[in-house]
Amino acid sequence: MFLACSVFAQDPQDVEILAKNVVKDGNIVHAEGNVVLYSQKYLITADKADYNYESGDLDLLGNITILEGVDYASRSGQTKLNLKTDKGESAPLFFFDDKTKIWLKCDNAILDPEYYLTQKSIVSSCNTQDPDWRIAFTSGELNRESKWMHLYNPVFYADDIPVLYLPYFSFSTDTTRRTGLLRPDIGFGSSEGFYYLQPIYFAPAVNWDAEVSPQIRTNRGKGIHSMVRFVDSQYSHGEFSAGYFKENATYAEEKNLKNDYHYGYKLMYDRSALLSTKYDNLEDGLWIDFNSLNDIDYYNTIDNESRAYNKLVTSKLNYYAKRDLDYFGFYAKYYIDTSKVSNANTLQELPTMQYHRFANSLLLDNLLYSIDYNVKNYDRREGTTALQNELSTPVTLYFSLLDDYLHASVSENIYMTHVSYGNEDAGNYGEQFKNFHKFSLFTELAKPYDNFFHTMYIGVEHIAPSYTKTQGTWDYKYGSNELIPLEIEEKSTALKFKQFFYNLDGEKRVSHSVKQVYYYSDDRYKYGDLENDIKIYLSEQLSFGNAINYSHEYNKLSKTQSWLTYKDDLYATTLRYTYQDTVSNTTSSSKSYNYLTMIASTNYYDGYNLFTSINYDLKDDLFKSWSVGFKKSKKCWDYSVIYRDLTLPKLTSSSVDSVNRQGLMLMFNLYPLGTVNYEFKRDTEQQL
Repeated sequence: MFLACSVFAQDPQDVEILAKNVVKDGNIVHAEGNVVLYSQKYLITADKADYNYESGDLDLLGNITILEGVDYASRSGQTKLNLKTDKGESAPLFFFDDKTKIWLKCDNAILDPEYYLTQKSIVSSCNTQDPDWRIAFTSGELNRESKWMHLYNPVFYADDIPVLYLPYFSFSTDTTRRTGLLRPDIGFGSSEGFYYLQPIYFAPAVNWDAEVSPQIRTNRGKGIHSMVRFVDSQYSHGEFSAGYFKENATYAEEKNLKNDYHYGYKLMYDRSALLSTKYDNLEDGLWIDFNSLNDIDYYNTIDNESRAYNKLVTSKLNYYAKRDLDYFGFYAKYYIDTSKVSNANTLQELPTMQYHRFANSLLLDNLLYSIDYNVKNYDRREGTTALQNELSTPVTLYFSLLDDYLHASVSENIYMTHVSYGNEDAGNYGEQFKNFHKFSLFTELAKPYDNFFHTMYIGVEHIAPSYTKTQGTWDYKYGSNELIPLEIEEKSTALKFKQFFYNLDGEKRVSHSVKQVYYYSDDRYKYGDLENDIKIYLSEQLSFGNAINYSHEYNKLSKTQSWLTYKDDLYATTLRYTYQDTVSNTTSSSKSYNYLTMIASTNYYDGYNLFTSINYDLKDDLFKSWSVGFKKSKKCWDYSVIYRDLTLPKLTSSSVDSVNRQGLMLMFNLYPLGTVNYEFKRDTEQQL
């Protein structure tokens, strides 16, 4: 039989007690046997409880469980707690934080609204019985306001083996975004020495934060990098980062570096609605990605993970505005070639402006026209510059034959361009006007079968030049490419075939396309490359594809790319092979690539993830990068062992060389304390 008693303290501290036996003696309520106590803040169970509803003192005894909100729970044998002040003590105490899964065991604890003070304690996030890791400490403090745990004289144990002693250690039990220290990055390299980077995180407001990361490499130098992230509207966000790294004089001289300091900055801003919030029926967007640096080693010294493989750094600004059928675009590209000492002769695209009128009917519903107009400004400090105006206006007539089984279109295309040259060749110009006809005949068929659905497109497209006039200068070169390539429309016929297979659930299983172009001109080879592309999706786990371009002129494959992807609960593999050997028709320059990429991982062994990646240049017989490693995951911790080998470019005083970096990385992650990295690496100079 259970008895209930509701009592009221002088403050509005409502308390309800249920137990097998409840007796009131003056200001004190005695409860015994399966005691359950409810208050505005606590839910408490115990074998026995004495509660003074005047003073708020609560004495608990035997199998005590205290639930505070939805996140905190504790167990103890004896507890004294004042429900007015939330002060008290427990002996012994087991405390659990449900958010972080951190638990704490101690011989005795002093309870306070702001903190717990503990003696002879153990903390971990593993199983309470024989935890994989634990920290034992003589005294500690859990600040419930700041959610920081401070440990004095802690000893770190792996199973029962002590591995580390510190006089003091602290960590946060808060998973919310707030100002504080992030986990450090630690490593060691044979040439750079001991490496230490300490990120400091600032979160002063909900719409922006910042991170400052000072670092030191004992043999190489020291630096600092920072990043600010912000959200300035519901449509936009951005970030700004900058950094500086100063080389030690002896290191810069030994490595023959062009610069003994590296600096750079980056601005990224993305806004999906700029003027469209003020004007009806307007869609617009802005994208800014601006990058500036003095050499390639700026990227390689941001931290221990950042790597730069592409020597060309590109900054972009894109803005577009669209209303109904009208589209306006403003684009700019700025290039920094880090392989050059000076970029004075690097060609920049500053800016390009585009107006486009989407296809719309003209007089007849099946007579459509569109307009595309571009202004392109090619600029540089040294060398020939150019300003190009382009106009393209196709007019197309569509009609159907044979009860819509056959479709046809006839289009008249007009293209005009004018180029004005500047700098060293100011006053020169180039002009081109061309008119060509395009005829298309195609059929689109679809048919359901018992187990799949098939669609097919078969078409022929014929281009017939009508009139072409070219005058002025078009022979300026930029490297191995023309400043502005002169495109001549050739008389040609193209055969196109596309087909798709779907299962009964509408999921694509096979896509296949073939294209062959025939040229009528006597000045070039008659047959263009045969293009064949197939993708097969055998299941949700397995898919592969192959794209082939075959050159009839050279009797060889000019390009092929094959890929295979497999992923299930145990295995994940991606294999990609790319080969290209093409010759430009306009410049006769050749480009050759022969590249193999593989990424694979497996969870076949329980608790282990084995992984590897390979980027191999078959042409140069060189591993651009490769790595192999494994990760062991348990409920409360994991660790990773990774061996990496990669090749990075660097700018010396005489040329662009490369560094082959080999290293072993160890990573330990204790939930939720964070990750500790240790890396040993060795650098070897190479000549590109």
